[in-house]
Order: sequence, then C-alpha cells, then structure tokens
Amino acid sequence: MADRAEAGTVAADHPESDETPERTLRHERDNVDRLASEGGAFAVACRETGTSPEPVDGATFETFEQAERARDAARRYRAVLRRLDPGLERYELAVCSVDAPGGSLTRVRQRTARRRENGLPESRQTVTLTGEGCDEWLRVENGPVVHLAGPEALLDDELVTRQLESGLDPR
Repeated sequence: MADRAEAGTVAADHPESDETPERTLRHERDNVDRLASEGGAFAVACRETGTSPEPVDGATFETFEQAERARDAARRYRAVLRRLDPGLERYELAVCSVDAPGGSLTRVRQRTARRRENGLPESRQTVTLTGEGCDEWLRVENGPVVHLAGPEALLDDELVTRQLESGLDPR
C-alpha cells in the first residue's frame, strides 16, 4: 500500500448519504487504502482483543491522525456491513502503536473524561497480547507491564516479582 494520505481530504472521508451500501463500502475501503503506509507506526485494532478486522486488517499508518481517520472509516464500513448482516461481530476499534511484527502486542491509550489533581487529562492504557489462535489473548488495563523474558532466557521469578511490586513500567 503506497502512502497516499496526502491525496485524501476531509471531505473525501465522508461519502454522500444517498450512496448505495456497495459504493459506501468501496469508498471507506479506499479511504483506508489511501491513508495506509507500509511500515507505519500506528494501526487500528479492537481494544478488547487486539483483532484488526476488515478493512484495516494488516494496515499501518504513518501518523496517529491518519490512523484515527482510518478507524473512523472502518467504523462506517462496519456499520454498513452490520445493516446488511446484523450478526456481524462487533469490535471497539481504537488506534494503537505497532510494537511487534504480526500485531501480537497492542497498546492503546485513551483519554478519559476525568482530570487529575494537577488539572491534566486522565488516560487509561490497555495492553493486549494475542496468540496464534483467535481465542488466545490476554488484556491488561491500567496494570503494571512486566517483562517475563530477557534477551536470551526467561527471567527469574524474583526479578518478575520485583517488577510487579515496583508498580512501574520497567522500560
């Protein structure tokens, strides 16, 4: 997928309301393709499972803003599909950073409506680790992220325990 994000305009992101479902689906898929960039730093995935459904499966995006626009296009695409097939699986799509090949690790940071004591917006971070099978996933929300393996071997239980007790991301 060539980087054609600059060719798209905000107006091009929203099809006319009188379009047929087929034209809307094609339009939203084209939006995602236009925004996609091979080797981009961001992706769109379900914040619950880490799954990237059609039309964003396998796509990456250079900027967070491009990924947001692709997420919105994917939501519109899936809404049209859901009108045609009410049983279509639902995903809560979010923008995430691409950390590992194959999308096995997904991090999503979302702003909440609350504010911290210092006035800054509060956010929540969700990390989802997926396996090879569609039912293999682990999600951690606002919890400490610990490393279980070092460069050459699994870490000793004592080192993992220290990471958990510290409450800090050891990176």
